[in-house]
Amino acid sequence: MRTNNKKVWQVRKHHWHLSDQRGAMHIIHLSIIFVLLCFCRICIAEAAEPIKYAVKAGKILTVTKGTIDHGVILIEDGVIKAVAKAADLNIPKEYKVIDASDKWVMPGMVEIHSHLAGEGGLNDMVVPTNPGLRIADVIDPEDWSIPQAVASGVTTVNTIPGSGTNFAGFGVLYKLHGKTVDEMLVRSLGVMKISQAYNPERRGGDLGRTRMGMSWILRDILNKGKAYSQTWQAYEKGEIKEKPGESLEYENMRQAIEGSIPTLVHTASARDVMATARIFHDEYQLKTIVSHATFHGYKVAKEMAKRDVHVNVGPRMYDFSFSQDNKFYGLAAEYKAAGVKNLSINTDAPVLPQEDLFFQGSMAIHFGLDEKTALESVTINSARAIGIDDRVGSIEVGKDADLIIKAGSLFDVTIPVDMVFINGKIAYRKDT
Repeated sequence: MRTNNKKVWQVRKHHWHLSDQRGAMHIIHLSIIFVLLCFCRICIAEAAEPIKYAVKAGKILTVTKGTIDHGVILIEDGVIKAVAKAADLNIPKEYKVIDASDKWVMPGMVEIHSHLAGEGGLNDMVVPTNPGLRIADVIDPEDWSIPQAVASGVTTVNTIPGSGTNFAGFGVLYKLHGKTVDEMLVRSLGVMKISQAYNPERRGGDLGRTRMGMSWILRDILNKGKAYSQTWQAYEKGEIKEKPGESLEYENMRQAIEGSIPTLVHTASARDVMATARIFHDEYQLKTIVSHATFHGYKVAKEMAKRDVHVNVGPRMYDFSFSQDNKFYGLAAEYKAAGVKNLSINTDAPVLPQEDLFFQGSMAIHFGLDEKTALESVTINSARAIGIDDRVGSIEVGKDADLIIKAGSLFDVTIPVDMVFINGKIAYRKDT
């Protein structure tokens, strides 16, 4: 009987095709099983991760309580339970020991002027004042720059809108650990963000084009917000019976006007640094952060020292072009020398990468600031300025366990960070 080779070939080809499909599906099934097993291992590992740690340190820089040589930090439920010399503290058996006996342990860094995870800065350029805008709604917890920031020791960030308008909106305060914004959130309204000088000088025909116009615009919106707040306060005290109408435009302003959150003002040069202190601190009595404070802003540093304002320097750390005497001036050092105690440092990320906050401290030291103040400027001083020093900024019992472990000074650029804790969990480990 004659064989139909063409038909046989078609049958064989059909079987081979089915075989290839089955093989491909088999590989896909195995791949899915492998991924699920890996995921389960990760979940089991996370579930099994001890919630209690004992960090044995060669040196603990508490920032507010001095330095402890050969100390131990006990961490439980995300907070610091004990800090003491190793000789004075017995480590309970249920604590997992992290041996950092040849390393330094410091509090996690706090950045209060950043545009991290907010698309580089959010500007609503239609009108010069935007009190209804808040950036908490656009933060991306999967932003690629977050793990880089954590690897350098940054643990808490205040991301703010850009400086394209005079009243930019409201920033958001959060930890750099968590899968969602809700998990990361410290405060949905971090600061009220204002911009004076340079960036918000608009090219259009409105009043935002001139310094005088900007000052009028800002006073006008502050007066309206203050009146709204006072009306609500009178109602809540029973001084007026009729309930006021709510305004989305002014509701967020109440927290700044009533002192619950600070007002961070983008400002630079002596003229504008002075204007910021005069308008926001002196006239409206807001908790004021003079941020940037660069160029020759340090020339009014003594006036800042007289006031309860916070000076947040960066990203520029020195002045040469405005000095007029051919000398370099370290900005942070000049403010400190003039008596400013409320001093911190920023990166204005992504103007400088967020992971360069420690390097900003190194530059401040290079230009004359002492190392103790530099460490305070990226930890406790920033925390005080933003109003969360009860939680972060130093190594103290009851505070969040946000820690940096490093084989030397935080500001030594030749030494990498070994480990970072955020809320008592290992957020970064160099050897993994």
